[in-house]
Amino acid sequence: MTKKTSSTHPTRAIYAALLVAVALLLWFLAQPKPGLRITTLKPVLAPGTHEHHRTLRSIRVATYNLEHFTDARNDGPERTPELYIAQAEGAAEIIQEADPDVLLLQEIENGRTLEFLNAQFDTPYPYVYVTHLLRSSGDKEKLNLGMLSRLPPSDVRQLGFYQLDRAGRPSRGSLAAEFRLGNDSRLLVYGVHLKSNYGEAPRNRAKRARALCQIADDAVARQYRNDPDLTSVVILGDTNVDPDTPAFADDPSLQPLGGGYVDLWRGRPIEERTTIPTREAGETGDPMMVFPPSAFDRVFVSRNLTAGKSQWQAQPPQTIQKGVNTSNNLAQPGTDGHVTDHHLVFVDLKR
Repeated sequence: MTKKTSSTHPTRAIYAALLVAVALLLWFLAQPKPGLRITTLKPVLAPGTHEHHRTLRSIRVATYNLEHFTDARNDGPERTPELYIAQAEGAAEIIQEADPDVLLLQEIENGRTLEFLNAQFDTPYPYVYVTHLLRSSGDKEKLNLGMLSRLPPSDVRQLGFYQLDRAGRPSRGSLAAEFRLGNDSRLLVYGVHLKSNYGEAPRNRAKRARALCQIADDAVARQYRNDPDLTSVVILGDTNVDPDTPAFADDPSLQPLGGGYVDLWRGRPIEERTTIPTREAGETGDPMMVFPPSAFDRVFVSRNLTAGKSQWQAQPPQTIQKGVNTSNNLAQPGTDGHVTDHHLVFVDLKR
């Protein structure tokens, strides 16, 4: 008589397979989905209490691209602490001349650099913010956006583009701030730094236009949370485009803002609107890097700021044409009086 062997049910294998499947599902659900990433920014510096300004008669908003403003830590042997200090001091002198209420900055490495810049002013700004952008690779972005403000923002956000789908994914992101100005009026300010002109022109244009589409969509959504006629929008910063120059005459990068916004630099003479001056090669510069002057640092305002439909009206923008070494285009920030390759631009809003 032979003894029969009973087969055991493979419960362990089934349970193991189920656990693996659940783990894979949870991992998949935890992955970031493609799309705009909006996060609330915590201040680098802010007072303990926020005072609301209800008697303002004018507001000055400025933008300034501080060329590779890094803190000289692990930035290579050419970026010394002495150059970092010299650049900060030179930038602070120009910023104090403009004395903006709200200043949007580009090419800021981190909060440490903004705190040091802020310490150079006779009266430091009470509100300091900086983005924490990521590149599409997941690496930290060194060219962040910053804001110094004397007005208390009710909300400061980061619009991150790095998780948008790959086709035409924009560079960097945007810093968005909202200010309550009393009598239910609000001001939305967006700081931008769009794709440069290095690389293929069609791709650069697509990236710039897509970034502005994201910003314009966000502005519409925020406007309609309040009365649109009482909500004004200013979008400003380095767009890397000047549609009034022949090189960009057919560039469609700025078209997403064409319907609802006014480009305050359009039609102004080049000597008035130059924000990127020509930098000659000199004896030790690069002859291939000599470009005509242009106005890359642009100011867009919602139409209610120019059509008498708002409590506030935008004035013509101005630029402080200082701080650029135009005799040697390879001069680094902090050397020979060179602060940055951009000029500071500001616009006044008057009640």
